[in-house]
Amino acid sequence: MPRIPLIAAFSLLMLTACASAPAPKAGWIDFTALGPGLGTNRALSCAPDICPGASSYSAAPEFSASAETLSSAILKQEPSAEQRVEANGDIHIRWVAVTPALRFRDDVDVLLHSVDGQTTRMAVYSRSRIGLSDLGTNARRIQDLIQRLRQETGA
Repeated sequence: MPRIPLIAAFSLLMLTACASAPAPKAGWIDFTALGPGLGTNRALSCAPDICPGASSYSAAPEFSASAETLSSAILKQEPSAEQRVEANGDIHIRWVAVTPALRFRDDVDVLLHSVDGQTTRMAVYSRSRIGLSDLGTNARRIQDLIQRLRQETGA
């Protein structure tokens, strides 16, 4: 008998995840304001000069391509993505990634920082909206994005 409430609670959680809004959470994140430590349901790839307050992240990739070239490649791969140019010229892109099996909605933010005209450093923050663990999904998403961008741009 106790299994029925557990199954009902799990089913409600799954329905909530599948019905979560397709748009990113309100507001654009500020990479410089990311604090120390990350939950087990998020991943960050960033450089200390972009994310000075973060203490848990993987190294930020650099590309031998302009920020505009990378931005175009990301927007081509993620047609639902939104983009804006920051006051300092950095390009900020965000979208909602949907997991294939259970259709969980995860938020992804990318910051493209031009080191010089032809070198760009990228910061990526991918996080799940619900749950205590993502089972490595967000970190894999970041690595997959980096790999796809390198293949597409040759950078």
